[in-house]
Amino acid sequence: MKKVLLFFLLSFISETTIFSQTEWTKYVSNPVMIKTNLIWEFFAIGQPTYIIENDTFKMWYCAAGVDHKGRVFYAHSTDAINWIKHNNGTPVLDVGKQGEWDMRWLDTPEIVRDSMGYKLYYFGAPTDSSPPIHSAIGLATSSDGINWQRDSNNPVLEKGDSTQWDGFWIESPAVLYDENIYKMWYTGVAKDWKIRIGYATSPDGKVWTKYPLNPVLEVGTAGSWEDLWAAVPAVIKTDTLYEMWYSGISVADKMDDVIDTVRAGYATSMDGIHWNKYFDNPILSSFDLPYDSAGPWAPDVVRDKNEYKMLYETQNGFCLATAPIQAIEETSNLDLRIGELTANPNPFTLTTAISYSCLPSRRARITIYDISGKLVRTFSTLQGNKIIWDGKNNSNQKLKSGIYFCKLESGNKTIQTQKLLLLN
Repeated sequence: MKKVLLFFLLSFISETTIFSQTEWTKYVSNPVMIKTNLIWEFFAIGQPTYIIENDTFKMWYCAAGVDHKGRVFYAHSTDAINWIKHNNGTPVLDVGKQGEWDMRWLDTPEIVRDSMGYKLYYFGAPTDSSPPIHSAIGLATSSDGINWQRDSNNPVLEKGDSTQWDGFWIESPAVLYDENIYKMWYTGVAKDWKIRIGYATSPDGKVWTKYPLNPVLEVGTAGSWEDLWAAVPAVIKTDTLYEMWYSGISVADKMDDVIDTVRAGYATSMDGIHWNKYFDNPILSSFDLPYDSAGPWAPDVVRDKNEYKMLYETQNGFCLATAPIQAIEETSNLDLRIGELTANPNPFTLTTAISYSCLPSRRARITIYDISGKLVRTFSTLQGNKIIWDGKNNSNQKLKSGIYFCKLESGNKTIQTQKLLLLN
């Protein structure tokens, strides 16, 4: 048993990850889309989901009209900044017919493009009450992304029973067609109003099976920025790595019943089930300038050439943020070069040698954090290409056994991060 555990830990810490997708910059002229049609968008617009096709950004979103019904809309753009609403902002998917499960409210759409066309997953409910009397996730299909046909098996995913983590309602699916199956990460709400993220799979995108050990992403520890809600995921896959962005709300944020402080987190997974949250979460918040009221909520992320683009909901409309895909800028404008940030031995008991590559003309530093994200050691002056860490903090006290993170930084830029295991 001990050998198996040690092997697992060795596998866990051997990963070296470049966290470029955590360095987000908000567009200075946000928001990039606001309400313009007072009939269909009278109360709000929200929940953007989008893809890139032939250099065109295609976005589906929800809005609540003067009749207080939620519907799905479509817009397109060539730069993710200037958006053209379809048919001047009229819906492409309306509410269901009288008596149907989605006759009053559609929300939280998710777009998927596969060989058969477009699939749109969405939250549906027969009322606009909170919590909803009945809610589920439905499916509509289309050949052009504008004219939609509901699936005859709707709804395709139902909430759990009243005792389960998703027994209050479910919403906000994120769906990938991957390895010949459909994979869904969705938001589940419990009776205690805790919100978490679960996982389900389907062979055809219609018949879904929930993962038996749900949820796969939990709320944070008490007092943290996400101790109440970890919700509304966006998931993409790059090579063998799954990346998730999600929104978090704390108990403190909701104490006055006004959610005006929202933060976004980041997590990675090798299998889409076991997720590692980024140790320096949150990666974006309401108070990162320019200020967003009630955002960043419901982020959706695409890869576009040399950067990630994130659209997210705020009280004032949709906003845009970007992050570089490459952690290192071109050599013509950066005096810092790195090879692979490594530590040897790892795990270690007394000391470990942390190796890196940088030029002395660029100021850099190495910092050590514990698993909770607390800074424990700083090496501000780097000479050569190696430092020795003795497992002690900045007060020269020996740290406890556990997982730590070594981060190479230049200015305010995180270059690379390496997991370490200290065994006393």
